[in-house]
Amino acid sequence: MKKHILGFLTIVLFTACSDDFPLDIAGMFSPQGETVGTRFRQSMAYNDSVGEIHLDMHQDDYIIYICSDSHITRTRHANLAYFIRQYESAKGPKLALHLGDLIDAQKNFPAADSVLRIGGRAKDDTLFVTPGNHDIYFHQWPIYKSFFGSSVYWFDTNNGDKKLDLFICLDSAEGELGKDQMQWLRSLLAQKSQEGYRRIITFSHTHLWKLDNSQEYTSNMALEATYEFTSLLAQYGVEYYWCGHQHARQNVLYKGVNYIVWDATKDTESGQSYAIAHMGEKVELEFISYNP
Repeated sequence: MKKHILGFLTIVLFTACSDDFPLDIAGMFSPQGETVGTRFRQSMAYNDSVGEIHLDMHQDDYIIYICSDSHITRTRHANLAYFIRQYESAKGPKLALHLGDLIDAQKNFPAADSVLRIGGRAKDDTLFVTPGNHDIYFHQWPIYKSFFGSSVYWFDTNNGDKKLDLFICLDSAEGELGKDQMQWLRSLLAQKSQEGYRRIITFSHTHLWKLDNSQEYTSNMALEATYEFTSLLAQYGVEYYWCGHQHARQNVLYKGVNYIVWDATKDTESGQSYAIAHMGEKVELEFISYNP
C-alpha cells in the first residue's frame, strides 16, 4: 500500500512540475468545476444566441474528417496538426468532428488554438467539437466555453431544400448526461425523427461499452443510464453514436444502433488513426493511420 501511495505522489509531483503536464493539485481532491447540468443550461443559452446551424453541402454526398483524444500539450500536437492539414486540403463539401479530450491538461487551450484556430468561432464553421473529461476538468469549462460556446447542440446538412443528416452533440465529459440533457434529447429526437432526415448521428466523448479497463472508472455511464440512453436512440432510429475516450477502435451494434469508438490522435501513442466518413446513401468509413 505504501508503495502505491509513494508511486502516486511521485507521479503527481513530476507532472505538476512539467511544462507539458501542469496540474491543479487541489482539483484532484475537490469538485472539478461546473456540473453537466450547469454546462447544459449555459450551452442552451449560447445556442439561442447563435441560432440554428444548417450546412448546405450543395450535393447529396460529402465527407467528414473525424478524430478523437488528441491530448495535446504545449509542445506535442503533431498528429492533430496533420489531421487539420488533411482536412483543410480535402476537396469537395466537408466538415470535421473532434470527439473530445482535445487537450491533455489545464493551460493547454492556447496550444490547441494555435492548431485549430478556434478563436472567434462563427456560425458557419464546419469544425465541431465535443468536450472530453480532460477538456473540462480542473475548472476548465469557462475556458472551453470561451472557445466553443456550447457543449450540447445540434446541426444538420442539406442539399438546398433537401434534408440530409442530423448531428446531435452530447456532453458526456463526466460519464453522465444528466436529467436536463436527457429530457432535451428526448424532445429533440421526437421532433426531428419526423422531419425526413436520411439518418441521425449522435456524437460525444465517453464510450458506453466497457470491453477493457483502460479508462477505469471514467469508462461508462451507470447501467440504468446506459439502458435509458440506448433505448432512446433505438426508439427514434438513430443510426450511429460516435465517441472516443477508450483510445482503441471498437464497433458494437446494439438494437440497430452502431456504437463506434475512435482511435486516439495523441502523439505519444502508436498505432492510432483518424477516419474519413463518406456520407451518401450509406456511410463508408476509411481509417487512416497517423504513422503509416
